[in-house]
Amino acid sequence: MTDLLPTPITVVGAGPAGIMAAYTAAEAGIDVTLIDDNPLPGGQYYRQSPPEFKFAKPLDAFSGRQDANEIFPKLDHPKIHQIYGTQVWGVFDGHTLALADNEQSYLLNTDRLILATGAYDRPMAFPGWTLPGILGAGATLRMLKTQWVLPGKRILLAGLGPLQLALADALLKAGAEVVCVAEAADPLLSWRELPKFWGHWDRLGEALQYTNTLRKHAVPLLFNHAIVEAAGNECVEKATIARLDAQGAPIPGTERHYDVDAVCLGYGLLPAFQLAVALGCKLRFDQQLNWFAPVHDENMETTQPGVFVAGDVTDSAGSKVAVVEGQIAGLTAAAQLGQVSQAALAQQLAPLRAKLTHLNRLAGALQKIYAFRPGLTRLAKEDTLLCRCEEITLRQVKEALANGATDLHQVKLHTRSGMGYCQGRFCSALIAPFIAEATGKAVSELQPFTVRPPLHPIPLKVLATGAESPVVK
Repeated sequence: MTDLLPTPITVVGAGPAGIMAAYTAAEAGIDVTLIDDNPLPGGQYYRQSPPEFKFAKPLDAFSGRQDANEIFPKLDHPKIHQIYGTQVWGVFDGHTLALADNEQSYLLNTDRLILATGAYDRPMAFPGWTLPGILGAGATLRMLKTQWVLPGKRILLAGLGPLQLALADALLKAGAEVVCVAEAADPLLSWRELPKFWGHWDRLGEALQYTNTLRKHAVPLLFNHAIVEAAGNECVEKATIARLDAQGAPIPGTERHYDVDAVCLGYGLLPAFQLAVALGCKLRFDQQLNWFAPVHDENMETTQPGVFVAGDVTDSAGSKVAVVEGQIAGLTAAAQLGQVSQAALAQQLAPLRAKLTHLNRLAGALQKIYAFRPGLTRLAKEDTLLCRCEEITLRQVKEALANGATDLHQVKLHTRSGMGYCQGRFCSALIAPFIAEATGKAVSELQPFTVRPPLHPIPLKVLATGAESPVVK
């Protein structure tokens, strides 16, 4: 592996948080390296279609986001050095990052590091969930945004939160038939949170627009319902949903059946904290997410000095929160390097923190309304796969528990779960509730699988190379 010329600040992730962190630090006069594994910047929110695609409306190339024209020009700052199509697969000697593109591997020393690594679709294990045609909401949006390809013609949406409405709106406008939107929460039951929406008229306007689209296409929106089963031969052909009780478990006798050729699951996001853990950052258990996220202070600095987090890796609170968190992280990192005085730092942070408090008021309300309920973790049957990579069923996990396993690590030793392609990102959240049930522990006591390099699967031929440095814009 060869060394890549370092800059004082490295930002991993070129979504809203990463772009704003890089720009804020660059504006303070510091050279920044911005790295992303996608071929183009933008993250999920501003995900770009390939440059070969031609659009009558230019904003369609940037996921149709009206603020794209404000965000993307910030990347032209002369102090931002951009590297795309490159993964961070390991950490050595504290802050030395190991990078890899499709051909080679590189080392990059860092001083201050801002992690805007985002989040990924939470898996849901139920009978039939591994059938072809069942996708995560994020994966579906990626298909739509980057290739303008529909996952199917008759589609059921099942999940939690406003992303469902946005996805349904996009699918309908792209020509799909949405047979139903099964929303596992019931916002009216959380009416005490509704006053926190005051002042967020843009978000309420978006929600109204999406619901109007559903109404126009006569799409049923069923609150307090979740998918419980999918069936088909070589791909998904039928899906069953059911009404939920107070704990989120399906109520027998309330099932509804749909003929479909695709199912999109949007039961929230799990923070991509693996790189943070590899850097030595501690995790906290988030009650609303029902999973772990990195610990950070009001300046977005983690328990590892000089390492910051921003965006969905912290709390999945949306793009507007991510933008402000990125600004706070970039500004604080610049101040630590002596480019911003303490007086100037306090003056610039004050309005950002006030804005973040305002935005988090709504984000907190949404997280409570759409909290992941424990009953949703127990939809699997004995022969349902919990670890897709190693094809480990619930029955095998229960056998491991009966044979003395008491945590995720011991289940891994018994079954090989967590040793596959995803390296435990998905199966850890699926297996943990069953360990908790069998041992009497809380899920918060069950630490995720140990993080080791490579953080992402990369070909051995890439590890063996070390020629020239990647192209830096």
